[in-house]
Amino acid sequence: MGQEFLEDKNWNDNRNADGLIRWQGLHEPNSAMRDFMKFAADLIEVRRSQPALRGSGARVSRAENFDRVIVLHRWIEGEPQDVVVVANLAEQPKRGYVIGLPCAGDWLELFNSDVYDNFPNPAPVGNGGRVHSWSEPLDGFSARAEVALPANGIIVLALSRA
Repeated sequence: MGQEFLEDKNWNDNRNADGLIRWQGLHEPNSAMRDFMKFAADLIEVRRSQPALRGSGARVSRAENFDRVIVLHRWIEGEPQDVVVVANLAEQPKRGYVIGLPCAGDWLELFNSDVYDNFPNPAPVGNGGRVHSWSEPLDGFSARAEVALPANGIIVLALSRA
């Protein structure tokens, strides 16, 4: 308990100060604990708000060893609520990286892990909240888009319904 804000010791409930969660760490200036707790809470909210992330439809459309990028497509059969999670496991950010998407149109960037690096990160590597895809097949999809990926980070995209 406490992993959601980087607690670094084992928890126990014997009222011994060594085993209790150090709550005051959430209120310290430049607190990595507070930043990580915001990251965890926001990621949980994305999962709650996107039914496809809780559904059974899942397919890895790209797993590149050299680029160190994984693209995971989640969906609910018959529902236009597709979500694409893109993880960049490389030490460098990627800009103009082309991925396949299920359909052409505007995709919202629902989550970008780079925002939480010294929250709020004043200059995150990302897509400004939106990605536009065009009809040209890639990775088994009917569309593709250029995205910016943060180093050692993830973005979550969902088709815009507006």
